Amino acid sequence: MNDTNGTDGIVCREDFVKIDLICEPRCDSFEQTSSRLDSQILIYSEFVATSIALTFCIVAIIVAVKEYKILLAYPSVLVLFQVIDITVLVIVLVIAAIDRYGLYCSSVSLLETLKNPTPFCKFSGVTIYYTFVNMALWWFFHVAIFFHKVLFPFQANRFEKLGRNKYIFATVTILSILLPLPAVIICLTVDKFKYNVRHFPTNLCSSRGDMRFYSMTLPMDVLFAAGVIILIIVLWTMRKKTNFLNKESHTKLSTAEKKILLVFIIFTIFGAFTIGHESSTDATSDKFEAALQEYFECEAFGHIPGKCDRGTIEKISKPYFSAIAYILMSLTPLGILNFILKWSSVKNVGNKAVNLTKRCLSFLHRSCESVPDELSSKSDKSIISKNSAV
Repeated sequence: MNDTNGTDGIVCREDFVKIDLICEPRCDSFEQTSSRLDSQILIYSEFVATSIALTFCIVAIIVAVKEYKILLAYPSVLVLFQVIDITVLVIVLVIAAIDRYGLYCSSVSLLETLKNPTPFCKFSGVTIYYTFVNMALWWFFHVAIFFHKVLFPFQANRFEKLGRNKYIFATVTILSILLPLPAVIICLTVDKFKYNVRHFPTNLCSSRGDMRFYSMTLPMDVLFAAGVIILIIVLWTMRKKTNFLNKESHTKLSTAEKKILLVFIIFTIFGAFTIGHESSTDATSDKFEAALQEYFECEAFGHIPGKCDRGTIEKISKPYFSAIAYILMSLTPLGILNFILKWSSVKNVGNKAVNLTKRCLSFLHRSCESVPDELSSKSDKSIISKNSAV
């Protein structure tokens, strides 16, 4: 575990480098947990989840383009906006996974990198903040619109006939785009709140704990709590009107209603876990930074086995929770894809593909059977011609 960097009798850990007679953590190898397994779980879960999510997002966008008349209609277009947010976030994660340390490390020294974050680090910080808050806004406004249609159907129909929906849609879109911007501007211009590396190994940069809480976690908490309350009221109202939770009732929800409810529920599960994880991270961020600084100072003048305790850092780290968050993120586009797809059309395409495959196999089978017959007939003809020649 020990590595001697230079002379002067100072021995640094293998994930530290000696700079000006001081051992500093290496940006490309320092990890906040001593367990290699935990780091690998986080890295591979991120890679697998982002690959799955990107696949679902691409398919969802392709289907959305094909069914543009339905998906670009109000308010279904809000679901498409959520797909775009997830796609942007996943693409940034995939790019980061390709060259993680080259994109996030501005120096060999992690301490120097923390003082001068890279442009990509700032970009990833903006991306994660903007997309998460944006998704929460799209989800909340969609639930609110659904609430209005279920509880006030006559007024909703009147708004639609009068053409007021386009003004509602314009207002929702402008608010969702503009509301996250002030915090982004503050974090990019104020050095105290700048986006920086917060986890090791790095996946996405973020602002410091208090700014992160007030600009992202708290707004998401409020939007999520309000949306869940509205959704419960909607479900209760639908239960009273249609008895869709009553097994003895013959009244059933339409396929479209089931699909939109599934989208709401999937985002609720993903949102609940993500907000819980983010809240826990924000609550321990100051403690984590203090423990990290204490550990770096302890290792600064050389590594002595058993002297520097990184147990506090490891206790605060939650790689398994991060892995679960990535997995849930990969499943979220699947719910959106279910909302977009027309399963009857998919079934018809599947049946056509199966029939075409059967025809091809049948043709190949007949072709294989005909080849020996042709060969035997040619052989018989050659024998007859030889006999006649004799």
